[in-house]
Amino acid sequence: MYRGDYTNLNKITKILTLLMVAYLLLPFLGGALSLSDWQAITQIIHALKNPVVVSALKTSLISATFSTMICILFGVPLAYTLSRHRFKGAVIIEAIILSPLVVPPIVTGLFLLVIFGPNGIIGGVVSDLGFRFTRSLVGIMLAQIAVASPFIVITSKAAFDEIDPKLEFASRILGKGPLETFFKITLPLAKGGIIAGLALTFARAIGEFGATFMVAYHPRTIPIQLYASFLGGGVPAAVPLAIILWIMSLGVIIFLKSFEIFLGGWVARTKRNL
Repeated sequence: MYRGDYTNLNKITKILTLLMVAYLLLPFLGGALSLSDWQAITQIIHALKNPVVVSALKTSLISATFSTMICILFGVPLAYTLSRHRFKGAVIIEAIILSPLVVPPIVTGLFLLVIFGPNGIIGGVVSDLGFRFTRSLVGIMLAQIAVASPFIVITSKAAFDEIDPKLEFASRILGKGPLETFFKITLPLAKGGIIAGLALTFARAIGEFGATFMVAYHPRTIPIQLYASFLGGGVPAAVPLAIILWIMSLGVIIFLKSFEIFLGGWVARTKRNL
């Protein structure tokens, strides 16, 4: 390829990059413009004083926290298994794990409703015992886990894939057991990817709407409350809640980036000490 071809290629990629970044900035620009209006800030303050909004915030934070913990508990071992073992059906398992990223959340919620709804396979049995997954915090968590869990699995698997198996083998030669090797060697080296997955999983759970809408409309989470406010009062009623969600999302991103440099140095020191 001639030098002129490289120059043209660089120009094209820069233009496409700028266009994509500019488009992705539009939602943030809308949020920033809303914040620049004192009336919007006053509306946000009033929204945060509204018991209904406060309840939705609490529901979102509590459900997302427990959903993320469950995703970590089951997702990290699953990611390690997929990274370290090759077995028949692994491709199918990975396809199942990734499917919530491709299938619309409302479809995932519909399928969950078939299982956990009042007349569902599991939900019907539980309903006879006096408990319903729908209209409950458990129902919200079921929806969040189904949609958000792929993030912790994907990032954790990528982190485990980057670890040289020879380090684990050396630990075993030195007399360390499988569990001790995992917790003292593998897990610390994969910590950066796992924490990144944790943040992404939590953020996705906080913002989950489609599956939650189908499984558990009540108690309302912030996205559901935003939808209800939009139906009741249009854009002006929904904007304050949208800004609250936007700020929460930015907070998660800032949290993630603040750990990036620290974890990079921490992992480097761990490798030097091995």
